[in-house]
Amino acid sequence: MHALVIGGGVAGPATAVALRSIGAEVTICEARPAEDKDAGLWVMLAPNGLAALDVLGLKEAVLRESLAGAAGPSGFAPIRRAGLYRVLREAAAAAGARIVHDRKLVAADTFADGVVARFAEGPALSGDLLVGCDGIHSRTRTLIDPDAPRTRYVPLLNLGGFASGVDAPGEPAQLQFVPTPKGFFGYTVSGSREVWWFANLPWGAEPTRAELAAMDRAALTARLLDTFSAAPRFVSDVIRATYTDLYALATHDLPTVPVWSRDRLVLLGDAAHATTPTSGQGSSMALEDAVVLAKCLRDLPWSQAPTRYEQLRRTRVESIVALGARASAAKLNADLPDNSLDWVLDHRIDWPSRV
Repeated sequence: MHALVIGGGVAGPATAVALRSIGAEVTICEARPAEDKDAGLWVMLAPNGLAALDVLGLKEAVLRESLAGAAGPSGFAPIRRAGLYRVLREAAAAAGARIVHDRKLVAADTFADGVVARFAEGPALSGDLLVGCDGIHSRTRTLIDPDAPRTRYVPLLNLGGFASGVDAPGEPAQLQFVPTPKGFFGYTVSGSREVWWFANLPWGAEPTRAELAAMDRAALTARLLDTFSAAPRFVSDVIRATYTDLYALATHDLPTVPVWSRDRLVLLGDAAHATTPTSGQGSSMALEDAVVLAKCLRDLPWSQAPTRYEQLRRTRVESIVALGARASAAKLNADLPDNSLDWVLDHRIDWPSRV
């Protein structure tokens, strides 16, 4: 079996590693150029995501790349997104996956014996299965179902960056929250006291990509300082000491995607079930997906595997998307709910057993 994996972020390379472990040939098709190193901010890998990485044999490599070189006190591992991408892509290449860049998917033709993917640039590629790991704005999703739902805007603007030289309280690699009446601030610190932070600001009208790109650094900084003027002093110090871009992004999710697969096309990760960053589960859900899809393809005929994969995943991931939506709504009121997340964090995939 030759799988064409669309997307080279978290989901794509993880899927490639999982599929290589069951003997599939894999080509990762990434829209960005090879030299594009700008991968934005950082993520908190949850214990369930780390468990999925363990199945793939990648947990220790990812932890070495994390902020503290290990999981934090709560079992989460903060890691720069660029570092996570690098570890996963290197692992995929080492496992024998081929990675091609500048391949933005535009169409896919399915046949009885395979699929042909067509791109905005470069030649078409043929395979037996196409796995859409192309994110919340997935092209694969609309190829599977032209009536697929659009993303839902959640009225929060996400910003964040990296700062140094500021004494912010907290244990290394422990996520800290500072809710205020005007916005929500979160951060973690390294052993050397570098601060990785994010902020959520209520933002009524959805900004366009052009509006986001045009947002002035000085104006955003002023907005942040005003928003968190009532917060402890170190928050303003962190904002002023930030040495990176602020990476402003609108917040979206996908409450449900009715159709996950068609013919030889299947969705995975944010393409099928995007949650808000508030859930802390986007990357971890994609990692779980990768393991479960590979397990289904290992144990079932390829024609049955996508359906079984969806059966195993849909209820869990849609529940987590709903959790993220509730938590994001609570942020608008600066009041995160304090509910047990054991059902999310304690989830483990039994790789040796058959589906």
